[in-house]
Amino acid sequence: MFYHQWESQNLVYSEFKDDEMLLAKSLFDKNACCQNVDPTFQVWPESEYLALIQKSAATKTAEDAEAFYLRKISTKSGEVIGYIQFEFNAPKHGTLWIPMLTISPEFQAKGYGAEIVESAIAQACRYMPIKEVGLNVYAENVRAFRFWYKQGFKEIRAFEPEMELGKEYHCLELYRTTL
Repeated sequence: MFYHQWESQNLVYSEFKDDEMLLAKSLFDKNACCQNVDPTFQVWPESEYLALIQKSAATKTAEDAEAFYLRKISTKSGEVIGYIQFEFNAPKHGTLWIPMLTISPEFQAKGYGAEIVESAIAQACRYMPIKEVGLNVYAENVRAFRFWYKQGFKEIRAFEPEMELGKEYHCLELYRTTL
């Protein structure tokens, strides 16, 4: 199992409990204003968040393909600011995939994002050997693209047009090495 809890300089990362699905949903929904540039931020049912929490809690090993983990992110004073999702060995062995990082808007542009990314990747590398880290970002979401680029995600491996919610978007697959 991946680490249940750890700390970085200003933040604490921990598991969600089943009864915190509404908290997870509210953290995600705070970024609904991004839906016009990122279709991921559409409205999802509460059951989706419970499924993610339960999938994260399921027993798995570092060698399992697409081993999924969800971690809540709080300040050291206890204020929950967001969450991050991990998938180990996805899409291939030795790769860490970050399906989602969501930070409440009031905590964005304060240095937390960079701290989260570096801490999350460091913990993942302690858990198992990781050669590279990948994620998707929509080209229309310029703010998110700039954020990930500043975190070292500079290799574009795919650029795919998608139709979502009646609108065309362009999904970029970004990577960086862990070295």
